[in-house]
Amino acid sequence: MKKLIFVLIAALIALPVLCQEEKLQKLENLENKNLTKTETKTQTKTETEIKTDTSVKQDTVIVEVGDEIFSVKEMGDETRVKIGKKEFRVVENNDGVVVFKSSSRDSHKRNYDRFKGHLGGLELGFDGYLTDFWSTSLEPEDNYLALNTSKSYNWSLLLPCVNIGFTRHFGIATTLGIEWNKYRFDGNNSIIEDENGVIGPSYPDEGITYSKSKLVTTYATLPILLEAQIPLSNSNRTINIGAGVIGAAKLGAHTKVTYYTGGKEKEKHKDDFSLNTFRWGATGRIGYEFFQVYGTCYFTPMFESGKGPELYPFEVGIAFTFND
Repeated sequence: MKKLIFVLIAALIALPVLCQEEKLQKLENLENKNLTKTETKTQTKTETEIKTDTSVKQDTVIVEVGDEIFSVKEMGDETRVKIGKKEFRVVENNDGVVVFKSSSRDSHKRNYDRFKGHLGGLELGFDGYLTDFWSTSLEPEDNYLALNTSKSYNWSLLLPCVNIGFTRHFGIATTLGIEWNKYRFDGNNSIIEDENGVIGPSYPDEGITYSKSKLVTTYATLPILLEAQIPLSNSNRTINIGAGVIGAAKLGAHTKVTYYTGGKEKEKHKDDFSLNTFRWGATGRIGYEFFQVYGTCYFTPMFESGKGPELYPFEVGIAFTFND
């Protein structure tokens, strides 16, 4: 009797386990059938696509992989291999096999965004100021501002320009830069600002002669040019002509004098010097490729109204652009 009861208990325990294993085996068989069907459909679809594309272009084989397209096309002695947006040209010539790399994106830019202005880079020029239209003559009482023009110069650093092209050879160029102007005084004097902000001469003590005396200004600049380019025959190079406006904001100013009293002495004085904080003017340039000759004239007086002589700064120099 005990043996019979033991056998019944063992059978009751084993029966669910056997049923579970049978169900698992059925599920595995069903999954294998579905997977086989899916692979068969995918293979059939791929073969159909390849056959369809091959029938359209007999010399081209296209295999679609996700969003990318790979193709190989033979055209005489040239074979083109395209992977997505990149294309490789394999050319066989007398020198052997040469591979060229191109991109559809680069091709798009070459075709539709070819304008490049000539503005960013380095500028070097001479400084001066006008007292009237095309006149540099100072009033006698303002002779303390007379310049040694050969030693009065400016230099500018400009970021690569932003281009807005209307056509391949015509558009707008603009950028930001920093400009330093050095005005070298010709007389034995410097300049000083009194308690009312009025500019006047500053002379050295008796027996001292300034070997150097200068006013240095620093401005942030924003030129905006309309540029036209004249292409040369049988060449991709151009002659560039640009004209526009320029704005500037003062960043700082100082005077510096050098003299000898038993040894070399230097004095540097930082001040506002009643210089206008903002100024604007006209600028233009002409050049060949990266080399330019430029000129700028500001319509805003150098000093604030009533604080100094009415002078209009100008610059003439050369520029080297690095955005080609």
